[in-house]
Amino acid sequence: MLLVDDDETTNFLNRFFLKQLDDNLPVNIVSNGKEALDFLEHEDHSAKLPCLLILDTNMPVMNGWEFLETFGKAFGDDFKQQIVIVMLTALDTQETTAMALSNPNVRDTAQKPLSDLKFKMLINKHFS
Repeated sequence: MLLVDDDETTNFLNRFFLKQLDDNLPVNIVSNGKEALDFLEHEDHSAKLPCLLILDTNMPVMNGWEFLETFGKAFGDDFKQQIVIVMLTALDTQETTAMALSNPNVRDTAQKPLSDLKFKMLINKHFS
């Protein structure tokens, strides 16, 4: 699991909700797209990859859209297929949802704030 968001409160709550679902779930947190790319590039890929990546749209340094552009070019298809990217946004508009889902690497969208129920629904939808 990789949470990519510059909002410390959002990260704290999302980690809390995920740990409520499974206390043994490894939850990694980075604060922007650049740190997420660095994490993915330097993570020991023989170990289990973060199979769910929750990606905020608006962050400093590298936002979610810039991350997606670089991610799409930097990694091979086999690697990308192992990661479910869910775009997280404070503004749930049809335009934002359509833009996110038009990216081949985005599997879903969600609106802030998430809850344990929303995480459970995402996990069941993409990993059951």
